[in-house]
Amino acid sequence: MDHSDSYRREVTAKVETGWRIEEETQDRVTLVQREFGDPGIHLLIAILTIWWAMGVPNLLYAAYRYFTSSQRTVIWKDRPEADVDEPATSAE
Repeated sequence: MDHSDSYRREVTAKVETGWRIEEETQDRVTLVQREFGDPGIHLLIAILTIWWAMGVPNLLYAAYRYFTSSQRTVIWKDRPEADVDEPATSAE
């Protein structure tokens, strides 16, 4: 099996599971997965603050979670076959 086939398959699998390509170079792809927060927390914030703040705290919470709860992973093109089973994920 060719390294590039394994590389393309791994990137495609990540994209299909919700990861987004953040940066792509000749030898690697950086993928990112972001979230907007827990729906239960959004509901609680809305119940407690909707009358006084008109949803602004919900937007602030979503923005906070979007930028602080992102996960990134790097997939290298010429990674040896022995390393394929090792996770390359790092949380930020």
